[in-house]
Amino acid sequence: MQSIIDQLTNAEFMFGDFLLPWGMVIASLGFLAAWLIVIIMERLGWTRFIWHLPLFFVALSILLGCIFGLVLSP
Repeated sequence: MQSIIDQLTNAEFMFGDFLLPWGMVIASLGFLAAWLIVIIMERLGWTRFIWHLPLFFVALSILLGCIFGLVLSP
């Protein structure tokens, strides 16, 4: 059995009998990580310093997706 990290370095990710494209999995990881960061920032009160929170969230999702893509590239 392969670990999750070994499976993410393949071009396709096997989810049962369904093959997911690698970019879709990486983009989902970036989205979830950005969501977690924004939740933590809201709890700490740091989001009041951000002018447009939805735009910041989209930019953070793209940034984290790119970082995950660079680290886990097949």
